[in-house]
Amino acid sequence: FMVASAESPQVRQLLAAGGIRLMSLERADAYIRLHRFVSMQMLPEGVIDLAADLPPDDIILLAPTANLVAQENLHPALVDLLLQAADEVHGGGSLFSMPGEFPSPQYVDFPLSPDAQRFFDNGPPFLRRVLPFWAATLVDRLKVMLLPLVALAIPLLRFMPPVYRWRERIYRWYKELRAVETSARDGASPAQISDCMSELDRIEAEVQDVSIPPSYSEELYHLRMHIGYVRQRLHLLEA
Repeated sequence: FMVASAESPQVRQLLAAGGIRLMSLERADAYIRLHRFVSMQMLPEGVIDLAADLPPDDIILLAPTANLVAQENLHPALVDLLLQAADEVHGGGSLFSMPGEFPSPQYVDFPLSPDAQRFFDNGPPFLRRVLPFWAATLVDRLKVMLLPLVALAIPLLRFMPPVYRWRERIYRWYKELRAVETSARDGASPAQISDCMSELDRIEAEVQDVSIPPSYSEELYHLRMHIGYVRQRLHLLEA
């Protein structure tokens, strides 16, 4: 008996040798019922060499299951990596296996690790499907730190848009206030001063209606103080 693949040089040499033939096991079904670690395989006629008609007949064979065994302390990331490599090498099938049959959780003699079971149930983890191995492993190690940061970032992300809008509005008001001050220069006509006063009233009304976080109250009062300063200048020009 020889346990080897059909592509093995020794097997091909024996198949081509004169006076030697590959034996077909008539009671293969009985063996697989008694020993669950073997399976029955059919080697079709001519599949080794069509021109030489090797083998000359359909051959019934027994195949033991190849077990991929590791120590219990093997890192889970390496379990996924080894199974992915086995799938890339053997997942396409062979003379005795259909595509996707190996690696497989069936016919194993050793307990299947939880990480291997998860791989067969769900495939490789999402990060290892979209990232290189080193990057996925790094993110996996940092997730203990990243989860609290994400928990802190969610309230901040909800808080930031109102603050950003407040910043944009206060800059706009200061720009408009500067334009009013520039228009209310010495020698301005009463009509111009009246227009500036109306514009200043509009800015002040908008500022009074705005709602901002308490931490930005200082900027709000600075703006209102500057509005009062420009208003005083307008009153002096009116006099």
